[in-house]
Amino acid sequence: MDEMDELFSEDPSNVSMKSHEPTSSQEVQVAFCHTSSTTPIFNLAPELLLLLPQHLDNIEDFMNLSSTCRQFRTVGLSTSGRTILRLAAASSRTFFGPDPHFLIAATVRQVSDWALLNLENREALRQAMQEGVCGLLALCMEKAQLTMDDIRRLHASRFSLINPVSDMIDRCAGWTGDQIPNFWHDDGSNLSAVLIEPTRSLFQIVIYGELFASSMRAFIEPSSNLPWFDHDFRMDYIKYCIPDPLCHSYKLSGFEMTVIPIGPYADQPEGNGWMPGNRTDQVGLHYLLPSDTWQEAWARALGAIGPDFEEEWRQRMCRSAVQLQGLEGPEMLQPGGLEKWRPKLEAMRSSIERLQDADKPEAFEMPKLLDAPIISECPDMTHEIALAMYGAYIEWGRGYNPAPVQGLTESSEFISSSIMLPSLGYST
Repeated sequence: MDEMDELFSEDPSNVSMKSHEPTSSQEVQVAFCHTSSTTPIFNLAPELLLLLPQHLDNIEDFMNLSSTCRQFRTVGLSTSGRTILRLAAASSRTFFGPDPHFLIAATVRQVSDWALLNLENREALRQAMQEGVCGLLALCMEKAQLTMDDIRRLHASRFSLINPVSDMIDRCAGWTGDQIPNFWHDDGSNLSAVLIEPTRSLFQIVIYGELFASSMRAFIEPSSNLPWFDHDFRMDYIKYCIPDPLCHSYKLSGFEMTVIPIGPYADQPEGNGWMPGNRTDQVGLHYLLPSDTWQEAWARALGAIGPDFEEEWRQRMCRSAVQLQGLEGPEMLQPGGLEKWRPKLEAMRSSIERLQDADKPEAFEMPKLLDAPIISECPDMTHEIALAMYGAYIEWGRGYNPAPVQGLTESSEFISSSIMLPSLGYST
């Protein structure tokens, strides 16, 4: 049993004293391991003992304290989920990488549900997203909770789910795939190799699902009159929580995208396409999501619940709904993982099949552009990522100009056909 397995074991007896420099809670263990139950601290009122976890530094301190004795184990079991989340966040780089995406994925659905309660909450979530993933984590820590059972489940999922699916992403568009013969095939679907960090990319997809699964349900079940996040709101997650130096403001006929110089873009020197770390996360996802390998993996799940819809808008909605299941959703890509999801997926497909033409989500395709992304009120991460990147592609076609695009020229058809774009033809 390694240190991480030992720490998150359900059996507190598995948590042993470590030989390294003691933390505050370990000092507590040393101080009380040979004392009797009449030691003054145990005579304190229970409500005072319950305050102890609030003064610890991280989740490791908390686990060590909880394993000290029966009284402190009771304190641990009674600790609030918000305190546990704070302690987990303090250990995020050690136990919950990628930081901060892992803990956001574990808690952001609670924040999404809270934000949909009223406009004030919704605006608070928008502002948090505009500050980037650190701002989003801060709001999660303020509004969400995490239990030790949640942490143990998350720890187990790293080996059963996160690592295998990250490896698949790496083969689709990462360093590993770059070593595969014929990886750089003609359709350009893997051009983002060496630009994508597989685990972070997986969590960016997962967080999108956790945030907007309820919005998808609003379209699948229109008679329920459920609240939902609109297209502009979802684009704020794409722009600011999946930052990219090539994402910037532009204007096209019928659509305008604005990137405010805040959050991850606050320190970006004007016009040179650079940001700290020079991460190209949108570029990576832009090629990953429509890639053959990624789409074929999800197509197997879709094929297991029924044939493709003849109407493209239903098929596009079904495809997006299946992929929008959040942290546990990639289970269905694993061998034997689909059976657990089959009842839910079949129910979603049946709901989509029953939709009337009047229930079709509003959508339009940007004019004059080859393989242009579809702008839809219904969540569709593939097209929303493409939309965030489109300003850069237009500028590349003109001869790169860092200034924001204010409109199209008559050569727009040439622009769209003279630059390398990932094919979105499967969903247009």
